[in-house]
Amino acid sequence: MIRPCTPEDIPVIDSIINEAAERYRGVIPTDCFHDPYMSRAALESEIAKGVQFSGWDDAGALVGVMGVQSVRDVTLIRHAYVRRLIRAAASAASCSPTSRATSPDRC
Repeated sequence: MIRPCTPEDIPVIDSIINEAAERYRGVIPTDCFHDPYMSRAALESEIAKGVQFSGWDDAGALVGVMGVQSVRDVTLIRHAYVRRLIRAAASAASCSPTSRATSPDRC
């Protein structure tokens, strides 16, 4: 279920963002990759600037987040992260025998 995130979710949002960013260590230029990728202070600053997070809640566990921000007359997608386990499960589902038959080079 997708739900709005609350201040109580900030530690989990922080964890999800930094766990997901690890996948791109060495891909993101070193001058742009921080350790942690997004500090708690930076996350709280984003929220204070109007980024609103919603999350994918799987049986009471937040497993993915997306942050959006309204700027003038548009809404920007600012952040989108999922836990690695979820990406692996989604990838496995998309590479089922049926999908391999129709798109073998994708799996």
